[in-house]
Amino acid sequence: MSRIVIQKFGGTSVENADAMQRAIEIVKRHGIKRGIRPLVVLSACAGVTNLLIRIGELSLLGKIDQAHKSISDLDHRHFGILHDLHLSLRSEQEASLHLRYIWRELRTLVRGVELLGELTPKMKDKLLSAGERASTAIFSQALREDLSEKDITVYPYDAREFFLTDSDFGLARPQVGEITKQMKLIGKKLAAGGVGVTQGFIGANKRGETTTIGRGGSDFSATIMGVALSAKEIQIWTDVAGIYTCDPRIVPQAYAQPLISFQDASTMAFFGAKVLHPETIDPAVQAGIPVRVLSSKDPERKGTTILTQPPDGVIVAGIAIKRNIVLAKAVSNEMVPQSTTLSVIFDSLQDKKVIPLASSIAFDDVLFAMEPHEKYSELHQQIDRIATLQFFPKRAMLTIVGQGLLNNPGIAARLFSSIRHCNCEMISYGGASNAINIVIPDDEVENAAKSIHKEFF
Repeated sequence: MSRIVIQKFGGTSVENADAMQRAIEIVKRHGIKRGIRPLVVLSACAGVTNLLIRIGELSLLGKIDQAHKSISDLDHRHFGILHDLHLSLRSEQEASLHLRYIWRELRTLVRGVELLGELTPKMKDKLLSAGERASTAIFSQALREDLSEKDITVYPYDAREFFLTDSDFGLARPQVGEITKQMKLIGKKLAAGGVGVTQGFIGANKRGETTTIGRGGSDFSATIMGVALSAKEIQIWTDVAGIYTCDPRIVPQAYAQPLISFQDASTMAFFGAKVLHPETIDPAVQAGIPVRVLSSKDPERKGTTILTQPPDGVIVAGIAIKRNIVLAKAVSNEMVPQSTTLSVIFDSLQDKKVIPLASSIAFDDVLFAMEPHEKYSELHQQIDRIATLQFFPKRAMLTIVGQGLLNNPGIAARLFSSIRHCNCEMISYGGASNAINIVIPDDEVENAAKSIHKEFF
């Protein structure tokens, strides 16, 4: 009986034939071992989901010819990948047949949007599911042909047949208990020596309607599947070799941490590190399953292993950067602080579903760092009667992350000394004991990140 590992490949890891071939070699080298078999979870090829969103927009605008041309572009791109993999005629025909069905379904959806004059969330989920279904149609045939000489069976699975969710289209919540039940047969086939291939990001509700779990949700899907199968390990294969101390595009000296705690990795993801979807970590934490972040372009590098407990001696795990945020300032209209002011402000945020990234409170004056939001004017209407609300765009938030922050004196002094030349507009610490947030003008963020990284790493 084999143990199971999850191998999740992101969009850049399957973006063309060369990338798919590298992914197949990774499956053979890092997934198929004595007593180990993988369930391979794929994203759509890089850029495909964005194009599918565009097809939906064109359909809604009545630009049907352009929508159909974009579908033809998708067809040509995927057939090009299939052709460049140089599969047998039988394998190529089987994949082509599957792809033709997907594009025919898309064209039907486009006509439906045109006739209704509406792109419902349910229709959009069905539209967006095409990317993952197309990449797996090609990859499963290529992997099956490659492994045929080793007499290893490849099982392609449609995630909609086992990955059950609620009906909140566009942001559906996985039903872990039901998924675990549905995946028992998959687990048995993998344990018996087979290899599975399926999609991330998509699922279905109890009525069989296609759902998606939100952009970037393929990592989350893979983790849920790993929990359902009691996986030995979850491997996230992406275009970078682990979780870096900072974004290497901003700080060239940044490097991948060999070990990081679940809590620190999750915090870094929430505050802007783009390697992992913020929700990815939590299910694995609960199940105690290690997660490894690895590079499909440089698969021999060790990457980062995410553990339940923090590694010894690490005070600061990394620096997360979130750009294009807005700093909101609410100043009470009363001379004497009122006990109700804060509750009105927080109730207004809740009512408009605005979730602050970080905050700083003094008496009844409040600072919030938040993502750009279309309901700012509505917030004004609710808050202006008790406080003056101002918004300051073009800000960035730097977050110093590490479970060692709490019990190591002098960290704040080192941090603020390193950015003494920056205009720091907000500081937040305490809500998360492993994160210090600072908000500065966006045009100062690169110099600040380099200075902080030099100080701590």
